[in-house]
Amino acid sequence: MLSTPSGFRRVALGWGPALQHRHYRLLFFSLLPGTLGLMMAMVAFGYVAYRISGSATLLALTTAGYGISMAVLSPVAGMVTDRFSRRSLLLATQGTLGVSAAIAALLIATGTVQIWQLLLVSILQGAAFAFNMPARQALIAELVPPDDLANAIALSNAGLNLNRILGPALAGVLLSIPAVGPVGVFLLMAALYTAVFVMLLRLPATLRVGRAPRLGRGSALVGLRYVFERPALRRLMTMAALPVLFGMPYQSLMPATADRVFGVGAAGLGTLLAANGVGALAGSLVVAAHTSRKVANGQVASDRLRRLQLAAGVLLGAAVVAFGLNGQFLVALPLVALAGGAAAAYSSVNSTLLMQGAEPEYHGRVMSVYMMAFSAMPLSSVPAAWVADHIGLPLTLIVCGATCAAIVGLLGRAALPGAAPAMARHEPAAGAAA
Repeated sequence: MLSTPSGFRRVALGWGPALQHRHYRLLFFSLLPGTLGLMMAMVAFGYVAYRISGSATLLALTTAGYGISMAVLSPVAGMVTDRFSRRSLLLATQGTLGVSAAIAALLIATGTVQIWQLLLVSILQGAAFAFNMPARQALIAELVPPDDLANAIALSNAGLNLNRILGPALAGVLLSIPAVGPVGVFLLMAALYTAVFVMLLRLPATLRVGRAPRLGRGSALVGLRYVFERPALRRLMTMAALPVLFGMPYQSLMPATADRVFGVGAAGLGTLLAANGVGALAGSLVVAAHTSRKVANGQVASDRLRRLQLAAGVLLGAAVVAFGLNGQFLVALPLVALAGGAAAAYSSVNSTLLMQGAEPEYHGRVMSVYMMAFSAMPLSSVPAAWVADHIGLPLTLIVCGATCAAIVGLLGRAALPGAAPAMARHEPAAGAAA
């Protein structure tokens, strides 16, 4: 273990032992600006598209570019992650994200931006993200000893989950400032990606490549087989997708909600998303701290975590329903904060259990399957936006939230008596590594 300043050591021991390892700290702190920029893009693309077209459907279609890329490329990304240098993959994808953000800023600044151009840039960024996140998660196993692996995964997931909400919140605030606007947001994103690129250069170039066994022609599908042949992992992956499909479209529809329901414009949008971020900060970090401490001591209470996940999923759906029923802006702020906290808590617990249940040499492929579930968030916003254009935003939010609460409640409760997800790693790998 590398030496660290005594003050930092005390903080690290209280929060999680993984932070005491220098190279992991470097990877962890590079995760924060990188995913912050990417999540800012989820709102920035939609804001520009809505300003150009005035259509919630085109708004959602533009942000769906991420989901299209991730859904198509995730199986290939998992195979590449487990066969090649993860450091090199991270550098390549961060460079791609930085260049594409700069291109978007140039198009907007020159007044030549069109919907199809935004969609292409969105697809390019989604493609880079499809390779970036599995490589980053799999690299964790190379940077910390086995005893600290689960703690490191929990911390990294907390950072990602936090930025899922904080990124859009920051983008909303900056978009409301005339001197910044969309051009400034995309330029900031490019600067964040550049900073991550520089930080990653400090990782040792001698890191090993992926360690999964050599596989045949169907190797791109091994991650899917590995997950779906293990009931515990399959259940966790299903539980990851459900709130994304039915609970999270409220976030991508936020620009239209701020305009049509509350009539508050960009400033109100920034305030709504900032409240969402405050809730995520509370939900994600509190759950991550609790999970990290339990994991570090080898005392993970799987049943308790599953119950926490169930409660958070139902709470997310209920908060979205209340948000749809409410027509008052000031009342909406605590409701979106509650939704943000529940979503972050749910995702943090689920992804921690998922990575604990997978063998380290298959982390890249398991995370590629997880990215396919994550890709459902921008994709699900398209039908939700289409419905909103036809029956109205409030009713759409009510239906989405109620569906999320009902399905997560039923499936989550049914899974409580089952085996602990962490036991998945001990199940026979029938066919997965064949």
